Amino acid sequence: MLLVEKEETQSTNDDARALALGGAPHGAAVLAARQRSGRGRDGRSFASPAGGLYLSVVLRPRAPVATWRLLPLLAGVATASALRPSGVPAEVKWPNDVMLGAKKLGGILVESRLDARPFAIVGIGLNVARAPEAVPEATALAAHARAPDVRALAEAVRAGLLARVARLDEGGARAVLPEVRAYCGTLGRRVVWEKMEGVALDVDEDGALLVETLGQKRRIVVGDVRVAQ
Repeated sequence: MLLVEKEETQSTNDDARALALGGAPHGAAVLAARQRSGRGRDGRSFASPAGGLYLSVVLRPRAPVATWRLLPLLAGVATASALRPSGVPAEVKWPNDVMLGAKKLGGILVESRLDARPFAIVGIGLNVARAPEAVPEATALAAHARAPDVRALAEAVRAGLLARVARLDEGGARAVLPEVRAYCGTLGRRVVWEKMEGVALDVDEDGALLVETLGQKRRIVVGDVRVAQ
């Protein structure tokens, strides 16, 4: 399966998008050790120092587009699951972060194109050798475990993501939600978003976060959610 490896690039998501537009198949990917212009949600920059794992995978899911909002969570689960065998108890923070305790280990960005031949690019950035100095809430794998073989870890993450997308294709959201819920460290925690606060209860079939606040259940589809300490 196609894996393009680069020491450095502007953005692996941009590279993977170019592959997809050129007809690259489901599962094709780009891996880099450093990004010069990595980005996160809402156009924010994503610090991508040398020695990291920056992986973008081309996906062409057969599942209804409405379920594609689960893709960031599936990528998070695939990443956390790939880290567990090395003793790193990573979890997923809704909707797109990989966490180790209260520290951010990595982030996920999904960009989609919906046309005659739709596709999604799932970008996964993981701090391996060191955490970005400008991000005080971040941590790196090297601070908690022996440094992994980055290529092997990337392949494990890609394989895990593709396996979960296959389950989504075959069985819909109900086929993947139990594992999403098991890995989502946000659930059961008090969370803050906008000017509101509540307890995160569940993730629904569209990937939205269900929160109980002031005796009512609210559905959060997009936005920044912070876990209250």
